[in-house]
Amino acid sequence: MAIPAAAVTLPKGWLLLQDPDRPDAAAVNQLLQACGQPRRSTERVALALERSDLLVSLWCPSPQGSGHQLVGMVRATSDKSLNVNLWDLCLLKQIQPRGHYIHLLMGSMLLRLRRDLPGCSISMMSAAEDVAELERFGFLESPNGIRAMELQLGGEGFPQN
Repeated sequence: MAIPAAAVTLPKGWLLLQDPDRPDAAAVNQLLQACGQPRRSTERVALALERSDLLVSLWCPSPQGSGHQLVGMVRATSDKSLNVNLWDLCLLKQIQPRGHYIHLLMGSMLLRLRRDLPGCSISMMSAAEDVAELERFGFLESPNGIRAMELQLGGEGFPQN
């Protein structure tokens, strides 16, 4: 996995945080919803965060002038031997240029994974608009035509035997 050489920096006042600095579940749920994901209970989001091995978050100064607002994130889970899965790569639409900030989030995540979990394969699903930036890090679309599939357990349409 190649990490691009170009330096990418944050604007003044912005923060890029890694563990142990994690956003709370309510802030993550709000970000995910703003990025088009369905609303989930705060308890479920808290459990996903607790079970994540690493989280990288991006914060900009709050429009109200005090504190910071969560505007992007990516998180990782792993079996700590063979595989790492990246989840919830998201960035608010108004944060531009998008590729710049996706680069910051992913660069930070991949440097940490390379250090902490060398040799693991990394997989993720991403929005089509992020593919070009992810390819700069060496991600490839599946050459074997693997397609992601989703099944909501317990919902309508779930086969009953």
